[in-house]
Amino acid sequence: MLTKTKIQHIEKRVKERASKQGKLDLSIPDKWEDFAQMVSVRSAGNIVKFNPYNYQINLVNLMLERSVVVAKSRQLGISETITCFMLWRACLNPGYLGVVFSKTQVDTGLLARRMKRMINSLGLKTTTENLGDIEIEGRGRILFKNSNPDSARGIESVVDCFFDEFAFVEDAKFIYDAVAPAQQMLGDKARVFIVSTPNRKTNFYWDLLSSNNDEKDIELICKKISEGIEQPFQYWIDSGGWGKVVIHWKEHPLYGDNPNFLEDVHEKQKLDWETIKQEYDLNFEESVENVFNAALVRLNAVGEYESTYDEKADYYCGLDCSTFGADYTVFTVFKLKPGKYSLVYLYRKRQQTSDYHQYQISEIIERYKPTKVAIEVTGGVGQVYLEQLSRQHPDIAFESVRTTGDSKPAMVSNLLLALEKEAINYPANSALIEELLSFRKDGKKLEAPQGKHDDCVMSTAFALFVSPFNQERVGFTFGSFRVI
Repeated sequence: MLTKTKIQHIEKRVKERASKQGKLDLSIPDKWEDFAQMVSVRSAGNIVKFNPYNYQINLVNLMLERSVVVAKSRQLGISETITCFMLWRACLNPGYLGVVFSKTQVDTGLLARRMKRMINSLGLKTTTENLGDIEIEGRGRILFKNSNPDSARGIESVVDCFFDEFAFVEDAKFIYDAVAPAQQMLGDKARVFIVSTPNRKTNFYWDLLSSNNDEKDIELICKKISEGIEQPFQYWIDSGGWGKVVIHWKEHPLYGDNPNFLEDVHEKQKLDWETIKQEYDLNFEESVENVFNAALVRLNAVGEYESTYDEKADYYCGLDCSTFGADYTVFTVFKLKPGKYSLVYLYRKRQQTSDYHQYQISEIIERYKPTKVAIEVTGGVGQVYLEQLSRQHPDIAFESVRTTGDSKPAMVSNLLLALEKEAINYPANSALIEELLSFRKDGKKLEAPQGKHDDCVMSTAFALFVSPFNQERVGFTFGSFRVI
């Protein structure tokens, strides 16, 4: 006969074994919205149960029926909704395989960690700790991958495929085409979820979103929604059987009740208005246009060069290097005092040896004793400057900067915001002014037009990037100027 102590010991072992194995007997609701309320998500700095809004439930109901293409504003929880939907499907079907493609490795890791939090909140276990391949014990499996064609190959039969921020993926069509064979065996059961905030109108995402809509004009619909003429959540079935969905921030119960929502975004998230139009107001407009407004450039042209060091100020510098070509080597010195970044020295020369440039720049560093110096190292030339100057000035903080398709737009956006906030000034005769006025956005490219230069613009952007002005922006993504 078992004693009470032995019974308690057995029960304890059974509980421990069940805990190690995960809740294989966990009852999964038939409706996604009921399942969502079982999982925990991060919201407003807290871990809370996922209580979906109506537009999230409506989106999921459409996804159950067909593949969808979604145009959305930022911060609506769409990525969280779709990953939670995929987790629900994985919990219901041990043979389930879903794939999530994110724009960058960082985005991939963030979504995978959200998924792990949901799984842990359910008391379920995964077979490995690999964030790129999450298999739930006794249930389905979800892969998290970067958006590149190679990562899309060799995947076994996929039920659901989620492409996140697809408008910003260079090889979008190649990735889509590479995944298609993995869904062929599923037939009508296969689902594709393509989601993004707006970008330009010359990419694969735009082609999918705007095609087969008969008389419906996506751009006009988005414009009317942003103006309050039409409902902020809309969907229809196109002639190819895909669901088309438009979700504006006004559909969110909290954002929609705030008439100053976009103004709050501008102040709190430090986004410029061009970015806000695209990221929040579903603006697909694109053209070859100047990035920096002429009136804004004139407004901030009130500074003066200074030849002496101010011991009560902090200095931040940016270096844009060149070789023997037509481009300039530019070294900008900005003085911070108080809360204002003033261009007090500008070194701008070309067709000189790197030794000559390094000598001159070293003299400037010696004079102004900057808090931090940013040096672009993308082309390799800057790496030499970085190594030489850091050896010559061991007490100065140097930071390498790489200009990529993501980082360059982010730094330019940072400079644009500084101009909008009148946080920066420069002399009225500075070469920076001409470069600001000619600097253009052409589709996804940000650059000077042919025959012009942008070395002063980029050097200035580098200096601001390593200054306190940029610190508040770390972790944000941008639209027309995207980190991202």
